[in-house]
Amino acid sequence: MVKQLVKEVIYSTYPIWKSKPDFLIIGAQRSGVTSLYHYLAQHPQALITWTWRETYYFDIHDNYNKGLGWYLKHFPSKIRKGKKLTFEAAPSYLYHQYIPLRIQQDLGNIKMIAILRNPAHRAYSAWQMFQNYSTNTDPYLREITDSRTFSEAIAQELNIHSTQPKYPYQYIEKGKYVNHLNNYYKYFDPQHILVLNFEQFCDNLSLVLDRVCDFLEIEPFSLKQIQQLKKQKYATANYVKNIGDEDVLEKLKTYFLPENQKLYELLNVRFDW
Repeated sequence: MVKQLVKEVIYSTYPIWKSKPDFLIIGAQRSGVTSLYHYLAQHPQALITWTWRETYYFDIHDNYNKGLGWYLKHFPSKIRKGKKLTFEAAPSYLYHQYIPLRIQQDLGNIKMIAILRNPAHRAYSAWQMFQNYSTNTDPYLREITDSRTFSEAIAQELNIHSTQPKYPYQYIEKGKYVNHLNNYYKYFDPQHILVLNFEQFCDNLSLVLDRVCDFLEIEPFSLKQIQQLKKQKYATANYVKNIGDEDVLEKLKTYFLPENQKLYELLNVRFDW
């Protein structure tokens, strides 16, 4: 009881001398969030003191109920930060409807970055990630392993009467980007949210990072830095497709066509999906 009281007193002081993040990377899952986080963490005008990319504050109710002070403990002091930028990256922030309001209330008109990936490919990559959790040393990750085939998982999500669990997988729902962005646009000016294309991120890193730096109003990475970053790989995996997966992927691409069209109209840009 005494320890908890001491913690609460300490947390209450953090808004006074701790810095808030300057921007957030909000998703999407399996779309290069980890890579972008690590690239930006190496920028000379950035400062990272937290050992992991995300705090699980806005998405986990128990953490959010601990208050803003608990959140700010993950960030550097205002003195140490100086004029540098600090941030976190959380792929889950894009999806939950309640998160944008929480961010707006606690952080105000903060800048955010979203990386979007072909939703069919994103779904397949996410499914393979959940499949591989079966061998993970983390008991929580092992618990949420998806033992279904890709075909079974997608069929069950498309079946509105299915009793199979969709969360935390939501392979289809997480790819309906227009819904998630519109949810953010209820609380934030679209100009405050930079939307990137994962495929371009992979094919033309220099161009995408220039856009990011311009958005954040920091100096661009040098050509030498870009060459070094290209050699760094994060959250990568070599997955082998199973028989029948390609057919499911093609069906998913067709399924997402109208969803993608709505996204293109919202962003006034067209991706090659």
